[in-house]
Amino acid sequence: MAIFFGGEKVEAVLFSPLQGKLTFEGQPASGAKINLWIKWKDSEGEIFSYTADEDGIFSIPEHTATYKQSAIAQLVIVQKITIEYGNNVYEIWNLSKMEPEIFTELGGTPINVVCELTDDLTTIRGQGSLGGVACKWNLLEK
Repeated sequence: MAIFFGGEKVEAVLFSPLQGKLTFEGQPASGAKINLWIKWKDSEGEIFSYTADEDGIFSIPEHTATYKQSAIAQLVIVQKITIEYGNNVYEIWNLSKMEPEIFTELGGTPINVVCELTDDLTTIRGQGSLGGVACKWNLLEK
């Protein structure tokens, strides 16, 4: 019976921490409003808002939750980031991840993150993730 009603409780990283710089046409997107939407347990999801500083620098903390693993259900976490800047809204992040570990959506720990608001989303594939971003980064060497 336990197989149908959930198994072991596991902590999932719904969104790995991300720090970087927002730019608009190569210049800092000073004061840009960052909206992070995370959907994983219901159709509404949750929205978290942050603001870039005068140099376009932003920081989004790690978001976690506990869930029960199930043999008949797959964990799917949808992440979307939109930026409100200069009377426009820009989508810079639209990813889905299926692994609960940190940084699995990015393929490792990102450094030197720069997100250009005018760039198109580029497809990325991580360990159990797929989507598009308008950000570029290097991975921290282990």
